[in-house]
Amino acid sequence: MIPDTSTHQKRSWVGTVITLSVLFLLGVFVWRVMYFAKQIRSGSTDLSELNYSQTLSTITKIASQPVSDESVDVFLKNRPTLGTIGSPITIVEFGDFGCPYSRTSSFILRSLALKYPNQFSLIYRDFPLTEIHPFAQKASEAAACAGDQQKFWEYHDKIYSNQESLEDDSFIQFANQLNLDVSKFKGCFDSHKYANQIAEDFQAGLDAGVRGTPTFFINGNRIAGMIPQDILENVIISVSAQKK
Repeated sequence: MIPDTSTHQKRSWVGTVITLSVLFLLGVFVWRVMYFAKQIRSGSTDLSELNYSQTLSTITKIASQPVSDESVDVFLKNRPTLGTIGSPITIVEFGDFGCPYSRTSSFILRSLALKYPNQFSLIYRDFPLTEIHPFAQKASEAAACAGDQQKFWEYHDKIYSNQESLEDDSFIQFANQLNLDVSKFKGCFDSHKYANQIAEDFQAGLDAGVRGTPTFFINGNRIAGMIPQDILENVIISVSAQKK
């Protein structure tokens, strides 16, 4: 039987196209990671290139506000922190416990914090968009009250893991499940002890150009929207290596 050379050539051509396409996409990914890491190190990020606004929860009245190009320091020592302060990368997150993108980002960051405990520190600040996420304010206050008993991050995880089924009774239930002193927790929660702190975070976010959640400040560079895990992990690796 005479081989069908045209079929063989066609398959070979298709295989070549697929291979070249894969190599192109890989090259774009590597370039993007290296570019991102270089901008983080230099402190001269082009925000238009590093915007994930398609994964950002926002509301009209703040989304339309102009954003200043001036650098704003959003680092605070007295906010919940994971990792090692003074590590090569400091990530300040403005999150909303009702935001689905903040939820996904929280799982990504918690995973990376376990994997790279000495390479970066994460600071959480509140930016509740109560107009679209009715339980966001209560959730922020409840998590802060859990922090009084050194259980902020555990409570943080509880809220995000149960985000779609939050009710008024959920916050006391979470306190019970985490073995908190419920009486102390309830006293803190009912008194709105942390309402002013949350308002301060929200205003600080607005002043720094936060227009939705999640928004990150990576070594001072503002990035709006949920950063893909592969990009963020490779930035952590790259920047950490440069600091050694």
